[in-house]
Amino acid sequence: MGRKFSRMCYILALTIFVLVFPGLCTEAAPQCTETSMWLNGSVEKTTWMKCLHDTLLMCKISIPGTHDSGTTKGGDMLKTQSETIPVQLQLGIRAFDIRLEKKNNKLGIFHSYAFQDLYWEDDVLPAFISFLQAYPSETLIVSLKKEGGELQDYASLVSASLSNPVYQDYFVTDFHPELTLKDCRGKILFLHRDSAMINYPGAACVGWEDNKTCLLILCNKDGKEGRVLLQDEYQYESGKDAGKKITTIIRNIDVVSDQPASSRKWGISFVSATGLPLGTPKIFADQINQPVADYLEQEHKRNCGIVFIDFINDKGGKELVEYLIESNIK
Repeated sequence: MGRKFSRMCYILALTIFVLVFPGLCTEAAPQCTETSMWLNGSVEKTTWMKCLHDTLLMCKISIPGTHDSGTTKGGDMLKTQSETIPVQLQLGIRAFDIRLEKKNNKLGIFHSYAFQDLYWEDDVLPAFISFLQAYPSETLIVSLKKEGGELQDYASLVSASLSNPVYQDYFVTDFHPELTLKDCRGKILFLHRDSAMINYPGAACVGWEDNKTCLLILCNKDGKEGRVLLQDEYQYESGKDAGKKITTIIRNIDVVSDQPASSRKWGISFVSATGLPLGTPKIFADQINQPVADYLEQEHKRNCGIVFIDFINDKGGKELVEYLIESNIK
């Protein structure tokens, strides 16, 4: 209610300003304006990055993402999303957590033992490329992780898919911490959690500790490094520990958001958890997403970094995604 009221006040005030001072509004309109984003009461999620300046540092953008992005199957114990990846793209998601394992000589999308009836080469990577072809103002951050199987098989298949010459123009070739949005528009920035190839596009992740909050190092193949304030604590005893997880999330986002303008540290926070058998991903999401969204709004948090979320189209998840997007535009 608070955000909707603020939007209405903003639009009313701007309308009065335009009517009273028309001479100040005669310059050519920019590519996109905040007003046009609000006229229908909400942000145009398909192209929300279109309204951001080219010079904006990627590490200073609040980027909504999905945890275990392809996992719409696996029952209550494993399911983390209710929407497919193509739908997530349309809903404004720009960071994806992709878990892979060899299956039928391709890379299947898995969560633990649960195959999602999706293949990286056939379904997921082409969906990303098609989206960027249709909406070149956008950029995607894609974390790749081996979920099971042999590293040699994983590395060989990832290398083959990312070496395809047809896709090369759609990849951020070299990572560096000062990447701007202009550097990344129409492209995918890969974060490799497992060693995959020598001439890898994007960044290799060094020091991604399991179930921890830690300082992560992103390295490009030429030795340039960036630092990430990472929070990936996910294992709890049960859903009764949701409060602990909320505290952990807020603490990391606060540190990321409060970085000085001169800082080039990136931020990654996982708003997801499990505590089986009594704490499924859905049970945690139902208790976590809304309070985190409310906190960010109340504290007017910006520069929140990459935030990976479960069940992004449920009420709390939807409001969290919307706030992260809107925090870049206000």
